[in-house]
Parts: sequence; C-alpha cells; structure tokens
Amino acid sequence: MKFLYVAPEHVSGTLALFKSEHERRGDECRFVTFWHSRYGFPEDVCLHLPWMPDRAWVRSVSRITQPHEPSSTNESRSSANLFWKPNWPARALFGLRDSMLWPRIGAAIREFELASFDVIHLDGGLDFTRDARFARSMARQGRHVVCFYHGSDLRTRGMISAVDEVTSLRLTSEWDLLELDQRLRYLYLPFPTDAFAPREYRFHDPIRIGHAARNPFKGTPFVERAIRHLSATHRVELLLFRDLPHAVALQRKRECDIFVDQLTNEAGWGYGMSSVEALAMGMPVVTNIPPRMEERLGAHPFVLAGPNDVEAVLRALIGDEARCRSLADAGRQWVQERHDVRAVGDCLYDYYRELGWLS
Repeated sequence: MKFLYVAPEHVSGTLALFKSEHERRGDECRFVTFWHSRYGFPEDVCLHLPWMPDRAWVRSVSRITQPHEPSSTNESRSSANLFWKPNWPARALFGLRDSMLWPRIGAAIREFELASFDVIHLDGGLDFTRDARFARSMARQGRHVVCFYHGSDLRTRGMISAVDEVTSLRLTSEWDLLELDQRLRYLYLPFPTDAFAPREYRFHDPIRIGHAARNPFKGTPFVERAIRHLSATHRVELLLFRDLPHAVALQRKRECDIFVDQLTNEAGWGYGMSSVEALAMGMPVVTNIPPRMEERLGAHPFVLAGPNDVEAVLRALIGDEARCRSLADAGRQWVQERHDVRAVGDCLYDYYRELGWLS
C-alpha cells in the first residue's frame, strides 16, 4: 500500500513518525507540506508555496476578509455549525490563490507521482486547494481519503464541504472534537517513546517547573502567579518555553522536574504533545482534564489542576519527591501503552481493516 500525507506544515513531528511506521510495516509513504516547518521538523516534499498563512500579511488579510471565527473552545462550533462558511471576499481570495498556485501544485503532483498513492491523509482536513480538486480526483479513481483533525482546524475554521464529501475516515486526537461529530474516530498522537531514555528521578535545586507558553489559552498567567507565590517559601523556578526550535525546547524540558500543561481547557481539552514529551522524559505532568474527557480516557497518570488550585497542587508535589518519582514512572509506562508509534499504528491499521482497505 502507498500512503500520502498532505499538510500545511510539519508542526509536531507526527508526519515523519507516521512515515517511518508505514515503512516499518512494508508500505510506502511520503508527506507533502505547503511551507517550511517553523519548529525545525524534517521535511519530505516541501512546496514552499507563496500566499500562505506562514506570512504575517496573509494572516492580516484573513482577519479582515473572513467572518468572525471562534478563538477558543469557550466559543467554539456546535455540531449544527460544523462546516466552513466563508463570506464572498474570502471565497474570492481563496479561489484566486488556488488558480494562481495550481500550475505549481500540479507540477509537483506529476514530479513526485502523488496521484499514484492509495490512501491520502489530509492533515487538518486541508487539500492543496479549498475546492479539494486533488482529493476529489483521487476519490473518483477509487483512492481513499482520510482527514485528521487536530483542534483549531475544526473548532474555529470548520470542515470544508468539498473535502468532507469524499472523506471515508475522519480521525481526531482531540477529545472535545468527538462531541462535535459522531463520525470522528479517536487516534492517539504517535510518539517515539524509545527515543527518550529513562532517567533517575531526583529534584534539582531549585526545583524546576516547566510550562509551554506558546498558546495564549493555556493559562500561563496562572502558572506564573503560582510560581511567584511558591518562590516566597520554596526554592523553585519556572522554565517557560515559547517560540523555540523543537530540539531546543526538548533539551530545556529534560531539565525540568515537573511540567504544567494547560489549566483552562480553552485551547482544547486535557493535554497535548508537550505533555506526552514530558511524561516520556519521566516527570509528573499537571493539567486540567474535564470530567467528560476523563470518562473516555480512563486511568491516566496526570495530576489534575485548574487556575484556582494550581498553586496548592504544585505545593503538594514539590513537598513529596517520592510521589513525583512514582508519577514519573507511571507516566512513561502510560505513554508507551497509549502513544507509542507502534501502538498508534496498530490502531490506525485496524481502522483501515474495518473499512476493507487492507487484504
């Protein structure tokens, strides 16, 4: 089987992981991105397309021309408002961009023989163009189209009708999105657990608490306030990760003793890849998991906290190194069972078999 992944950008390293897992199973895989990864993740086929949202001026034009889109889960879409509905200026601009870029995209399709693949994975539910001309053409030839929704692509933009009409498998790694569309199937984000060696857990002096502050909806001010209060009575320091190359962020994260993910659930429920990395490195992770997600998730290693009690939760953790060590061991084991790329690959191939795509 031949698998093709199409994505605007290589954001979290998963494209390379899926590629390696398909190849480990004896299949062929390529991935195509529209622009270069800002976070230093490897590229396969990068088209370096102009007029894309990696440019500030394009984002500015989008904010002016497109209708209001929700910015967090507090004002996100409902299942009755699931699809992208651009106003006429946005529709016209997308149409113009697609027409201008299609010769370049078509040349890449021919050069890399992208029309020869059996299964097309559209990351974020995006084809090369908004009218989904490549996906529609592949579906007419009997190829299979998969969409993998990660969060804002569905919460704020919505599904693109032309893509959805030819999609056979809809995946998500976000628990809250399962409540928007009953057709979505859950798939854990793949992770290379073996690339992170176990370590002997021991507090640094001062105790280092890490937090990724890239997303403004994660509750960073509450984390900063908690550490300010704790530092009056304990030797603690806060390591904030913001706008760093991924390799640098990983190096600094390894130096942490405790990691705080998100406290507000305004950017999606529970946890993300940053938490998975911290668990695999062997440290406790503090995050906010709502009850509805916890019911689906089952047993987990996370320490729960919200904006109002994060200080108390951290105070308890930094006062109990033995408990932190136990949480660190449990967290790495949980990642191995749920997120390891081979376990995720097993789940993905089970979905293929259910649909009759594999002999």
